[in-house]
Amino acid sequence: MKTWTNLRPLTLTAALLASMTLTAPASAQEPTVPAVAERAMLRSAQGEYLLEDGRTLKVHVGAHRLGVSVDERPLETWRAENAELLVSPDGLRRVRLYRNGDGTVDRIAFETDRMR
Repeated sequence: MKTWTNLRPLTLTAALLASMTLTAPASAQEPTVPAVAERAMLRSAQGEYLLEDGRTLKVHVGAHRLGVSVDERPLETWRAENAELLVSPDGLRRVRLYRNGDGTVDRIAFETDRMR
């Protein structure tokens, strides 16, 4: 009986620590910006773009995170598949970057999929 009383606080502490580590999904802990070589290409895409339908799209590239905002909404954390494709967290929206010969972004395309 005495052993159980000594172990009980330790078990509660371990359970609390385990529940804290499970709160964030693994994908949220991973960087959304690829390795250093592609990060330089993505930084050239940082800025504000006017879409064909008149909306404004903003791209912000940080050291480990990539943020995209459409029409003054708060920045969402997106992921970069590569230096030419940005994908939303739900996977239903994409931004394709079309580059000039010198590597600067010439234009973008905002693509959306419908929910099934």
